[in-house]
Amino acid sequence: MDIWAIIGIVLIFVLLLSGAPIAIAFALPALIMALMCMGVPLDAIGGFVFNSINSFPLLACPFFILAGNILLKSGGMPDVRDFMQSWVGQMRGGLASGAIFIGAFLGAVSGSSTACLAIMGTIVLPLMVDSGYDRPFSSAIALNAAELGWIIPPSLALIIFGALCRVSIPDLFLAGIGTGLFTAILMAIVALVISRRRNYPAAASVSWKARGRSFTRALPVLFMPVIILGGIYGGLFSPTESAAIACFYTAAIGVFFYRKLNWTGVKVALLDTAKLSCLIYILIVGADLFSKLLCYLMLPQAIGDLVNTFHLSPLGFLLVVELALLITGFFFSSIGMIIVLLPMFVPTVLQMGIDPVFYGILAIMVTSIGEITPPAGPQLWFAEPICKEKMGNIMRESWPFLGAMTVAMLICTFVPGISMFLVNLWR
Repeated sequence: MDIWAIIGIVLIFVLLLSGAPIAIAFALPALIMALMCMGVPLDAIGGFVFNSINSFPLLACPFFILAGNILLKSGGMPDVRDFMQSWVGQMRGGLASGAIFIGAFLGAVSGSSTACLAIMGTIVLPLMVDSGYDRPFSSAIALNAAELGWIIPPSLALIIFGALCRVSIPDLFLAGIGTGLFTAILMAIVALVISRRRNYPAAASVSWKARGRSFTRALPVLFMPVIILGGIYGGLFSPTESAAIACFYTAAIGVFFYRKLNWTGVKVALLDTAKLSCLIYILIVGADLFSKLLCYLMLPQAIGDLVNTFHLSPLGFLLVVELALLITGFFFSSIGMIIVLLPMFVPTVLQMGIDPVFYGILAIMVTSIGEITPPAGPQLWFAEPICKEKMGNIMRESWPFLGAMTVAMLICTFVPGISMFLVNLWR
């Protein structure tokens, strides 16, 4: 192996372990390796960087991030919270289970687990605490339910994976619907069982008139996934165009229906979107350089040869990859794994005849689990200030939900129809 390749790989690990931003940790060593190992001319780096992010599907990322941020400022989420409270709050444990499905719904609106966590932590969590639920348990609900935004479309993770690996994004979205809903059901059952064992209180009964009024107020937000996904599968617009439409829709309901969105909220949403989008794009550039180095070193071919040596079946290969990604997720950020590690296995996936859509949704599930596992789970660090609860307490209450997500992943692995039913129907 070239000495510069070794230096670059070692530098990546040093920067990651030193706490450097993950975008810099991949981009800087990858640039050094491109110049010194692969012989890329310095004047060609600019064009290479542009080509890394010159992808129409990747344009959906900032638009969906912006839609989620505008939704947070629109004033509509308190009405969605009240709608959930009026319909399931009077059942013991119903509020906890309903919060899980709110997280699933937010995944179909914002596409970002971070945006979901911000909304869950500021809107749903206070309601649960006021209703008699412990703050650590409520924080764990908010954290784990937000991860459904990583699986359920329109997910940024699915968009990035599809764009980088040239896998159909609409197919990934369809696979995410069945997988995400199945995971949400298992998590909701766990929340219901824990709530009843701890005897958390139920809310007072609400009249049907009040339920109808809460539904009417929440309807504009509830209708948003219908516009996004219905437009995509109705052939009206692409995922990228649907992301842009989602921005205009959330802005419109925030201004004209809920009347809470103002210029200050728009500016904050734009600034937050720019920060996260820049981080993603810089990481994509660095990861693209790094992945080309791995191809230069013939690592994907080495993985394929290793699989052939052990005579792994497709199911065995998927289980081994899931275990490897799960362990890696304990130490590295999920977005870095999606951009760097997941594409590395795609050539072997295709060689073994595994549907890349199926591989993609399972791999994203593993990274979503890694997002909330110590020591490097990024969502844990976000959850502490958002939920105003110690990380250790949140993590202690999160293990049952992590177990439910892991069980859901394994069941989906052994029963592909859960993830692929809608995909095969659509095809």
